Amino acid sequence: MSRRILSAIFVTMVAGLCVTAFAQGQAGRWKLDGNGGCVFDETDEGPDQCSPTVGRWKLDGNGGCVFDANDSGPNQCPPPTPTGLGGGPAN
Repeated sequence: MSRRILSAIFVTMVAGLCVTAFAQGQAGRWKLDGNGGCVFDETDEGPDQCSPTVGRWKLDGNGGCVFDANDSGPNQCPPPTPTGLGGGPAN
């Protein structure tokens, strides 16, 4: 009987240590940077505010704004607005 109790206590302690080790390995979170970007802050905790995405809007050197799917960082310019889609309120 005491062997079962000791085994149950041991299993409970090991499970507690595993959960603690997993939680400590999850330090940091994704946060909004105030410029429309998403950055990882390893010193902060709590739920993620955003999800990292690949790509950003960049200036093309001719006054245009293009999307570069292979770059990262904050957008250099706002994405162009679609034309011909109406713009009135939805019904």
